[in-house]
Amino acid sequence: MKEYDFKSNKENFLKSFFDVLKINSMSKNELELSVYVKNKLKKLGIDVLSDDCGKKFGGNTGNLTAKYVPKNINDNPPIFLNAHLDTVRYDGFCISPVMVGDKIVNENKNCILGADDKAAVCAILEALEFLVKNNIETGIIYIVFTVGEEIALFGSRYIDMSGIDAKYGFVFDADGDIGTIINKAPFHNRINIKIIGKASHAGVSPEKGINSIKSAALAISNIKTGRLDEETTCNIGVIRGGIATNIIPEITEIESEVRSIDEKKLNKVSDELICEFKKTSSILGTKLEYEILREYDGYEIKQDTIPVKIASYAIKKLGISPTMKTTGGGSDTNNFNSKGKQVVNLSSGIENCHSNEEFIKVSELSKLIKLIIEICRFKKEEI
Repeated sequence: MKEYDFKSNKENFLKSFFDVLKINSMSKNELELSVYVKNKLKKLGIDVLSDDCGKKFGGNTGNLTAKYVPKNINDNPPIFLNAHLDTVRYDGFCISPVMVGDKIVNENKNCILGADDKAAVCAILEALEFLVKNNIETGIIYIVFTVGEEIALFGSRYIDMSGIDAKYGFVFDADGDIGTIINKAPFHNRINIKIIGKASHAGVSPEKGINSIKSAALAISNIKTGRLDEETTCNIGVIRGGIATNIIPEITEIESEVRSIDEKKLNKVSDELICEFKKTSSILGTKLEYEILREYDGYEIKQDTIPVKIASYAIKKLGISPTMKTTGGGSDTNNFNSKGKQVVNLSSGIENCHSNEEFIKVSELSKLIKLIIEICRFKKEEI
């Protein structure tokens, strides 16, 4: 069986990876990278479709989906691979990747690198090129590149999965060295609150006003935030209120969230949070408006399921012991599972993502490519 040789292709791969890192593909602005990926897939003879989901959240392009039917096909169940095209925002700075020992970092110390999730994008393309050019025996492989992941998982929320005739999927969007399987992730509620008081002159007639900021502060002081237990977190993230120091603030808006592996706990903490705002509004005479929005559902993929078995098999083929892990974060994996698929999220070698200390090791990139290849060419009888 032909094996992938990273060393012989290292220079070409890293050049392509650096080129991709330099492409601005912040959420809602993925078009340039989308065109790049389309061209790469077309050169491999793989047809690519683009949907229009970007229009639903103000983006300039949609998700990419492709189907690879190998000439040397086996009877393995179809699978799909996923990575997201977008990065978090990095205002006013550019990405200039450089090598520092085994690490790839941004020479611009004030900015992200963008390996989240471009490392996985490039690794999937590299793995597919190896499979196609060497006529490696696999089953049917679908490829899904999503947009808007970093801003509430929009791409996977709006994607139509009816054309992806694969029950099992693999998302490559978890930090840390290769070898981790994320098989459990939380439910997530976003809670928007609006407190309405009464404006009045703060110096002339303060007694005629009702201070909405005070009402918000009183409620927040009674709400436990941070890690509530091993499964549940709560955060008050944004507060906006008032327009001037000489005006009693009429409107205060709060953006908050609750996450939990346990949906019952999620709903309980969400209700308790709203209850505190209701109490203080009643005490101070403010009005309360709120909405609880489900950002995404949680998931748990059991260890005896096919995607966990395939991922474990592939990781072991690299000489690594697989590790099962629960995460407090969300990914496209959550939405794919909500759409009836069985999907796990796998570590892709990225470190310190969403920060100016982000990096990825070349050695982990090599493992990531090999991991994807092994996932694609698994044999049913071996798992």
